[in-house]
Amino acid sequence: MSAHPAKLVLADDHTLVREGIRGLIEARMPEAQVVGEAASGREALQLCTRLQPDLLVLDVSMPDLNGMDVLAELHSVSPLTRTAIVSQYTDRAYVIRALRLGAKAYLPKVAAARDLVAALRAVLAGRTWLDPSVADLVVDAALHPAEPNEPHELAQLTAREREVLGLVAQGRTGPEMAKILGISLHTANRHRANLMEKLGAHSKTDLVKLAVRLGVVAV
Repeated sequence: MSAHPAKLVLADDHTLVREGIRGLIEARMPEAQVVGEAASGREALQLCTRLQPDLLVLDVSMPDLNGMDVLAELHSVSPLTRTAIVSQYTDRAYVIRALRLGAKAYLPKVAAARDLVAALRAVLAGRTWLDPSVADLVVDAALHPAEPNEPHELAQLTAREREVLGLVAQGRTGPEMAKILGISLHTANRHRANLMEKLGAHSKTDLVKLAVRLGVVAV
């Protein structure tokens, strides 16, 4: 064990989540110390630039910059910092993209406390750690890669995002999409925002044009 505790930064826009992870680390990981907390992606990068932590525990969905944006920029500002993703998003597209961007662990927020501790210790030791459900997605991606003729824009979308894109192409409003898909309005709007970010769209009109070009079948 190192003479000095490993430095960790926690990045999640929910204070309760950060406090829970901090409490777990303080109770079960004497070899680690939380040296900073961030409520946005931009703040996470600023902290990593200043503190150069050993490990960044990162959420995917955050204000300013999302987790994927942070991963894409992290190496340039803190090259030795490893990353563990803890997120409610466990769709194949998110997991594969995070791993390709350098994440060393990926866990759902419903993971057990012991699994989070195991994951953080594994990453600090230089290993990769995947929750079993996430590991299955990685194996599936290796065995069933995206169809070669499928546009790359569609290949990066989750099944739910494709549904939302189809509904946007129909001209459905946020409340209508939420009702059709059985999700909250907040979740529907978040899916639409994720779509715009992934596809580089700047407006609903852009999304509709993209849906037509990509041949998306409306649900």
